[in-house]
Amino acid sequence: MSTPVKVSAFAAALVAVFVVAWAIGSAVGPLGEAPAPPAPTSEHGGHHPGGTP
Repeated sequence: MSTPVKVSAFAAALVAVFVVAWAIGSAVGPLGEAPAPPAPTSEHGGHHPGGTP
């Protein structure tokens, strides 16, 4: 095998590894993070400090 073929094969394998890692990471999601709080159900969502009552 010539050098350009070896370098191309290495680059293709490297890209394939990163694509597989990205796909697995996207499917699993972030680990160790607390879930996001639920969105408020009312339109105003509560108090706003400094506003008029």
